Amino acid sequence: MTTLLSRTCLRLFALATSCSLLQAAPQDPEVVPPPQDPRGDSGFQEPLFHKSERLEHTRPSVVEGMEEVMRREAYFDPVDHVSDRQRNGRQGTWCVPGRRRAYRSHSGSYYVINKWGDTRMGIGFNRVVDVDEVWVAGQGPAGGYFAKALQVVGYREGRVVAQTEWHREVGLEYCHFDIDLHGVDRIEFVAEAALGGAGWYALDDLAFVDSDGRRTLLDFEDLVYEDVLTGSGYAGLTWEVGTGVFEDDAGGAEMSPPGSGPLPPGGGAAAGEVTTGLASSGGTLPILVQSFDGPSLWDPGAGWIPPDTCGAVGLTHFVSVVNQNISIFVKATGIRVFNASLQSFFNTGGSAGDPRVAFDPDSERWIVIATDFDDDIWLAVSSASDPTGSWFKTSFNPGQGSDAGKWPDYPTLGVDARWIMTASYMVGAGSKMTLFCIDKAPLVAATQSMGTINAFRGLSWEGAIQPCVHWEDPGSAYAVCWNTSNRLRIRRVDPPVNSPTMTSIFVDISASWSSPPSAPVLGSPDLDTLDARLMNAVYRVGHVWTTHAVNTGGRASSRYYELDPVTGTEVQLGDVTDDVGGSLFFFNPSIAVSSEGHAVLGCTGCDASQYAGAYYTGRLASDPPGEMAYPFEYQPGLDAYNLQSGTQRWGDYSLTSADPVDDTVWTMQEFAHSGNRWGNYIAQLDFPPDCGAGNYCTISPNSAGAGAQMAYAGSFSIAANDLSLVSYGCPPNQFGLFYTGPDQASTPMGDGVLCVGGSLTRFPAFQVDWMGIAEMAIDYNNLPGGLTIQAGDQWRYSFWFRDPGFGSAGYNFANGLEITFCP
Repeated sequence: MTTLLSRTCLRLFALATSCSLLQAAPQDPEVVPPPQDPRGDSGFQEPLFHKSERLEHTRPSVVEGMEEVMRREAYFDPVDHVSDRQRNGRQGTWCVPGRRRAYRSHSGSYYVINKWGDTRMGIGFNRVVDVDEVWVAGQGPAGGYFAKALQVVGYREGRVVAQTEWHREVGLEYCHFDIDLHGVDRIEFVAEAALGGAGWYALDDLAFVDSDGRRTLLDFEDLVYEDVLTGSGYAGLTWEVGTGVFEDDAGGAEMSPPGSGPLPPGGGAAAGEVTTGLASSGGTLPILVQSFDGPSLWDPGAGWIPPDTCGAVGLTHFVSVVNQNISIFVKATGIRVFNASLQSFFNTGGSAGDPRVAFDPDSERWIVIATDFDDDIWLAVSSASDPTGSWFKTSFNPGQGSDAGKWPDYPTLGVDARWIMTASYMVGAGSKMTLFCIDKAPLVAATQSMGTINAFRGLSWEGAIQPCVHWEDPGSAYAVCWNTSNRLRIRRVDPPVNSPTMTSIFVDISASWSSPPSAPVLGSPDLDTLDARLMNAVYRVGHVWTTHAVNTGGRASSRYYELDPVTGTEVQLGDVTDDVGGSLFFFNPSIAVSSEGHAVLGCTGCDASQYAGAYYTGRLASDPPGEMAYPFEYQPGLDAYNLQSGTQRWGDYSLTSADPVDDTVWTMQEFAHSGNRWGNYIAQLDFPPDCGAGNYCTISPNSAGAGAQMAYAGSFSIAANDLSLVSYGCPPNQFGLFYTGPDQASTPMGDGVLCVGGSLTRFPAFQVDWMGIAEMAIDYNNLPGGLTIQAGDQWRYSFWFRDPGFGSAGYNFANGLEITFCP
């Protein structure tokens, strides 16, 4: 009875809190204290060797599931009314209305609506289709709630490729909406709001056509009342969570149309090309695998500026933390499955700001930290690899010993086989930096408990000390910062675990730096690019990688370093800018590295002619040292950004991380969202397999008499689907056929040599032209014999042809072509 009573009281408290929040008018965003920049430490000589000191841990600890967080998260109480004021901060979903709320369908009994009147609702097809038509009507008892107009925007590989005119016939009766968008893999219904930033509508009989001509009509008659399509995979499609702006979220600002632009690399461009009009630099641009919306201003808890963008990928999920929100996404679909304030997550009545998240590849656990800007650093470690399960949570007071009375600012986060590490600038009289090393073993044990905390105090202020996320165990842990304008400092932390020592290693760099200037941006005062502090660090393939923003020719550029911590030398250094004579500023960078040494860097970019957008770039390990491709804008800015007077706070960092499952790389970067708010966009990136010019089978002689040779036209990109096989030097006007197989052979046959082996697949026969040339386009979507091709597959091709003018067999072969396919 006591337990039931306490839960009831808690629930009533949550409901009361929810009501008070909903009745209040939206507040201006709160401001996280800016990162401290004392610039007064130049005369201090830090010792090269440090012993650690033990930190007393007195704060309570708890292991709890996410259901406990949701009990504290008043925004998520389920209420189902056609009123934006009762949606408790939630975005819309695709659903079948309940029996009492169903009005009419175009055919049958069931149809779908945009719950809460969300004005931006997406549908992903997971393949390229032509979207034909749909029937639309207003949803509700009267026209005052109806969307004033509808528009459908078509995407392919994350970029806008087509859009309809505004359809302004939304009324009581269904009307036909001729969408007619070709070659799209995702559409977004954009509604013109009618009430409180919302506008309701109904959809029925949605039709689309696959590349093979098969037409699908969704009449929703296999559903029932109150079915939710979002997250269900209904009809093999991705029914997304809405992203519209409500007046109770952001002051009712009108939405700008979604950004448009060219397709990203991989959608029509060869590997390494940039389809923005910029020529490729010496690096190789990764391919955009998928991208989706991350957290934005006015998500639960996220009423703060700047966001302090941070998000990492794990085995099955992507976890983001911003000021002051935690969100969890299924990485396969981009669906957000958890969305709560960090205050509820940590169960604090105060702040949980400057947050960071990391996935530890060693223990396969998640780590989240934050500061209360007072006397605590919050720490949470997941109980398993699934972040939607239970977490161990605690905090510790860093203001002890010589840091007594000081508060932690801008805490960083790293992890290795032994420690969870965080470093903070301890603000107060005689301020210095402190690096904390927490024994990881008890925190990742089956029964979790707080590990021993050791501190290295009195360290020089050198921007920020960034502990590495370690993918290998070199026997020590590394943290990196700048030391001077032409030298970096690597701090090596050595065992034993509960009494570590620390040694400084200095690395001279080949190009000095100065802090970046503020960045001009369209429609707003300049954006604050912070200073030149390092933004994140990773240890992989035996080296330390890190990045920061610097001043290059009067603009902010993103610089990265690869460092050898054993020899204390620079392996490479590179500045990420746009083309010569360009105007873009790139800042708030972060970097990650694959197991093969390929690197991806994400950042923000803008100039006076465009809104702040999310960018990425990268390089292969085989690219020239110091070279990355010109950055690609994977999510354009959508609006002006005016949340403060004067220079606008932005950042103050970002995160890029490697996938522990498939070695792809994910980045979460900030962009200027519609409605005068910050937003974040999450992208998964991959490098194509090495697929330059095709290699020719080394069979000699490959044929006799005619001596036909293989060639090709187009590329080996599956997405481009533009490959043609060519054989020249064939006998004119004879029949022949192309064939393929997985192996190379050397088998005399007929009047030549069969140089393709394995399980052979034949293409249809046709006649060589009068010039002796045979050419056939390969359609990857319609291959013979049920053959399918995936990126990275390697196949051999040759041409068999009638050759009556030579030999006795009367047939011959061209040489062979070996192809490795790209995405």
